[in-house]
Amino acid sequence: MSSKKSVAVDGTACDRDGVPENLMLRQPMPDTKWSAGSLRITSRTVGASEISARLGIAPDDQFERESLTSPRNPSSVRREADVWIRRSGLGSDRWPEEHVAALVKLLDGRREELIRLSDSCDLEVVLGFGSENGQGGCLLPAHLLAEVGALGLDVVLDLYPPTPEDAATGG
Repeated sequence: MSSKKSVAVDGTACDRDGVPENLMLRQPMPDTKWSAGSLRITSRTVGASEISARLGIAPDDQFERESLTSPRNPSSVRREADVWIRRSGLGSDRWPEEHVAALVKLLDGRREELIRLSDSCDLEVVLGFGSENGQGGCLLPAHLLAEVGALGLDVVLDLYPPTPEDAATGG
């Protein structure tokens, strides 16, 4: 077997497959990905505590209309609506579709009440996703999207690109 070398267009030495040697010596960096999912209900007329009572589900977070968005900063903006949030309960290492499925399961048997709430509330499944290299994606199966739609929920994708610090460290 010959160890014939070639040269890439930029002058970098390559192996016989045309892959630059300096890339062959690098170990691939692990890419840390994460995802999260929650149900978010907002309303200017229905309070967060009433949403809890009507659904029979306790929120993980709730905020009252006119409360400060940053309680430690008295000059921060005030909320325009009540906000009720329930997280999926799954770890950040789980796939986005798993978060959605957990939230759909949580809402089992509550479709009629969700429809009544939709008259005065915005109902959303919020999915967050981030990765060190900015790449990634997921599949939301048709049957799961049909279940989300039947519950009257909108889907919000909240993507987090890598930070300048990630780029500086090779992430």
